[in-house]
Amino acid sequence: MKRDLPSLNALRAFEAAARLGSFSKAADELSVTHAAISHQIRGLEDWFDQSLFHREHRLVRLTEAGGELLPVMTDALDRIAERVERLRDPDRRTVLTISSAPSIAYRWIVPRLMRFSTEHRGIDVRLQHSMQVIDNLSRSRVDVAIRHGRGGWAGIDETRLLPGYGQPIASPGLLATHGYADRDLPLTARQIAGLPLQHEDTRQFWAGWFAEGGVHDADTDQGAVFDGSGSIIEMALSGQACVIGRIALAENEIKSGALKLLSHRKLSPDTAYWFLSDVARRDEPAIGALREFLVAEAEAVDLPDISPDP
Repeated sequence: MKRDLPSLNALRAFEAAARLGSFSKAADELSVTHAAISHQIRGLEDWFDQSLFHREHRLVRLTEAGGELLPVMTDALDRIAERVERLRDPDRRTVLTISSAPSIAYRWIVPRLMRFSTEHRGIDVRLQHSMQVIDNLSRSRVDVAIRHGRGGWAGIDETRLLPGYGQPIASPGLLATHGYADRDLPLTARQIAGLPLQHEDTRQFWAGWFAEGGVHDADTDQGAVFDGSGSIIEMALSGQACVIGRIALAENEIKSGALKLLSHRKLSPDTAYWFLSDVARRDEPAIGALREFLVAEAEAVDLPDISPDP
C-alpha cells in the first residue's frame, strides 16, 4: 500500500526542533543551518495545512497538533535508530528499561534477573522506579512496565503475571504478645480488629476489609500510613503491627514462617501485577524474551493460603 507521507527530512527536522525546543539546537544536532530547519518545518506545516509551532521571538512552543505529532515521531525515530544500530553491529547488546514500583522490583524482579541475564546474555535490563499511571509507554521512554491494577490500559499490550490481592499478615512475635498461637489461626475479623494496625497508602483498605467481615467499629484510625507495599511488609516483619500485605510480595516470608496469614479473606481479589508493553512492540525479540521469562517465573509461584475462617 502506498504511504501518503510528507518529507522524511522535514519530519526529522520537526522532531529535533520540538524535542530540543529550539530551531538552532535542532540545526546543530542535524548539522544543517537554522534556515534549513526553518524551511523544512514551514514545508511540513504547509503539507498539514496548520501550524506545528508557536513562534515567540527566539523561543518555539508546540501547538496542539505539534504536541500530538512529537511522541509518535520520537518513538518511530528511536525504533529506527535502534534497529539500524543492531543491523550495523549484530553483537551489540540490547538494553531493556523496565519501569516498576520499588516493592515488586526488589521483592520479585531483582532476585530473578541474574537467571534471565544468564539465559539471555545479549540483553541488559535496567530498572526505573516509578508508580505513575501508564498511559503511553513510548512517551515515558521505557520499554516495559510492571504495574498493579485491574488491567484495561488503552493502547497497551497486557500480560498478567501475579495475583495482586492482599491479606492480613503479622509476625509470630506480635501474635504471641496478644495471646495467639498457630493453633488459633485463622483469626476472626473481630480478633484481628484487636491487634495494632498499620496501613498502606490509605486507611480505607483496612476499613473496607473489616466492613466486608461485618465489623463496622474497628479502630482503623490507629497506626501510621506508609507509602508502598514493600514498606508495609517490612513493618509486619518488625513485629510492630498487623498489615494487609500483598501476598505475591510476601510469599517467601510467609512460607518461611517469618510472617503468618491471619485470614483467608482477600482484599481486591480481582487485581494483579501486569507486564505491559507498547502494542506495536509486542513482538520485538528482547521484549518477548523478558515477557516469556517472567510469565514462566510467575506460573511457578505457589502462593500460600490459609483455611477459611471458623
